[in-house]
Amino acid sequence: MKLYMSDFYKVEIGYPLDQVQTDMIYYIYQPLIGQQATHLYMMLYMESKRMTRFIKPTSITRLNTVTMLPLEEIEKNLRVLEAIGLLKTLVKHKDDLTQYLYHLQSPLSLRAFFKNQILHNLLKESLSEDDFTKTIQYFKVNKENEAEYDNITASFNDVFEIQHYKKSGKILNLNEEFLSPSASSPKVEYDIQLLLEALTQYQVNRSLLKEDDLKYIGDLGLVYSIDAMTLAGLVKESIDLQGLRRSDFRLKVNQYVDVDQVSSFKNVNLKQPIQYQNHSTENNPIVQHIKHLDSVSPYELLKIKQGGKEPVIHDLQIVEMLVGQLGLEPSVVNVLIDYVLGNNDGRLSKRYCEAVGATWARKNIHTGMDAYHELMKDRKPVEKTVHELEDVPQTKQSDSESLQELMKQLKEGQL
Repeated sequence: MKLYMSDFYKVEIGYPLDQVQTDMIYYIYQPLIGQQATHLYMMLYMESKRMTRFIKPTSITRLNTVTMLPLEEIEKNLRVLEAIGLLKTLVKHKDDLTQYLYHLQSPLSLRAFFKNQILHNLLKESLSEDDFTKTIQYFKVNKENEAEYDNITASFNDVFEIQHYKKSGKILNLNEEFLSPSASSPKVEYDIQLLLEALTQYQVNRSLLKEDDLKYIGDLGLVYSIDAMTLAGLVKESIDLQGLRRSDFRLKVNQYVDVDQVSSFKNVNLKQPIQYQNHSTENNPIVQHIKHLDSVSPYELLKIKQGGKEPVIHDLQIVEMLVGQLGLEPSVVNVLIDYVLGNNDGRLSKRYCEAVGATWARKNIHTGMDAYHELMKDRKPVEKTVHELEDVPQTKQSDSESLQELMKQLKEGQL
């Protein structure tokens, strides 16, 4: 519903946020909803503490002023808070006025958040592996080893004596006016009916899938935006008479996502232009190998090196940088890949490839054979000092000297 400056609002919250809940808003929810939505939530929380049922509703212009957000941004971020489960919005129209009641929801408990397949995976995707680990560590509690202590805690009966007086009614009564924190998960659901139809087309026995299996499948489909037919195919590959093998299914999903990302790389499938191919009639092994590298794309070469398996994203990113950013020809990149993998225990070093690629780009190396000669030219002096570990001089080095130092590190397994 569209907001107007003439609208009014009130804010309520069931129970004040404690320190852990506040930390969760910043460390757990903010990576998912963004800084503006987080700021708006905390501002509404402060408003809820200011407002009581005796204070009149406030104009929306107040939010516009204190948050310094345009009305459109306030409207957008309110919807973000609603979608993630941090806000419930009610509205009433009376005497030509519109008034909103914003009922803030407490964040989920840590256990509930990480048991939520969608939220857990979205947070993991939003953060780097290092930041995700740091976030988890922040909320962990280091406990003392209680096995080394004796428990001397007093019990209720040790301290209190209950005196029974002749009074009617219960001694303790539940005060129903007390409020408790209200929290809710975002309402995000995969189209299960569409998934079931796709499973039928794949002839998957529906009885082998439990309700929580379908939810697990749908959650992963949502997180990684996988269509129903593709998802059903991955299920078929991960099911047997005992039911869904979740670890296998998760692995299939990860493999599908990695392969799907390959399509986002524009240059990994390019092949050597004909004008830069080797047209020599010589029949020696070097010429024949260069001709082979001319005939395949870097993607195909990496796949061959992987034994027919899909190349990892890290390696494809290096290729994309070499071809797309540095402008190297595909066969030149293939020579570099072939050399590095052969001399670095099967690992493709980004630092080394970037240094060599930049040098070759400045030298206008366009053919696989020229790239090969460059490698052989710089290789000999390196082999003489392959076991030496000397610091790189602080004086300015030429491209050749820098390259030799990197090649030495490559040979010594430091890259």
